[in-house]
Amino acid sequence: MENKRLLIGNDHYRLIHSKEQIRARIIELAQEIKHDYSQRTLPPILLFVLTGGIYFGKDLSGVLDGMGFTHHIDTIGLKRYNGDSNGGEVKLISQPHASLSGRDVIIIEDVIDEGITMNYLDRFLKIMPTPPASISYAALLLRDEHGPLEFDVKYIGFPVGPGWVVGCGMDAEQAYRGLLDIFIKE
Repeated sequence: MENKRLLIGNDHYRLIHSKEQIRARIIELAQEIKHDYSQRTLPPILLFVLTGGIYFGKDLSGVLDGMGFTHHIDTIGLKRYNGDSNGGEVKLISQPHASLSGRDVIIIEDVIDEGITMNYLDRFLKIMPTPPASISYAALLLRDEHGPLEFDVKYIGFPVGPGWVVGCGMDAEQAYRGLLDIFIKE
């Protein structure tokens, strides 16, 4: 892998996954999803967690479309971080527009850090008056050392160690989400 680096403010970041590696892994994940859901009556709903999940979700959805695999997409807004790395209470910002009742739902997230936000989402979906038929999780990045998860992450792009990451939906104070590569703070 090339020795690509970024300087954001006074912080140095190094490349950990190139756009080519990310694309190849997303293709593999799309193949797994197509295999797992191809015999279902209704297409699964890819539920993008805003804002970071839309980047990974868009790419994954595009690959699935290219494979001829029908699926639906929707979004849910959750917020825990307020411009720094210290997370607070999880807040529901926006609900999905589609009915998730009786549907297979695949949660699409950019990175699962401590798992607090996704645990909140998992509980929220399971206590809905008419919950989804199934809930699966897909994360572009999963921390090596995350907190206790109340669910399994079925589709994992890459494991990642400690350090702030940017690119592919992950940000530094709402910037750098659009980078095609993923960088980690040194």
